[in-house]
Amino acid sequence: MKTTLIALTLTALSSFALTANADVKNMPQVQEYTYGTKVDVAEVTKTPNLNFCGVRPVDLGYVDHMGKAHTLRYETNGNACLGDN
Repeated sequence: MKTTLIALTLTALSSFALTANADVKNMPQVQEYTYGTKVDVAEVTKTPNLNFCGVRPVDLGYVDHMGKAHTLRYETNGNACLGDN
């Protein structure tokens, strides 16, 4: 009985690990934005969290008009600077 329970647990964990590995392989490569970068955005899938103060890189996830997922990294100013203009 213990052996069966251990085997079922290991099978469930290995299938979970395979699914997580497949998700990592399907993640789009991060493209660094530079001035003049052409961006074809059909749908935004992930907006960056701007709850910080100062300038730092953030990631924007989107799908182009051909259905391919992209991640664009660019620098922006956060919205959490109290009293700053």
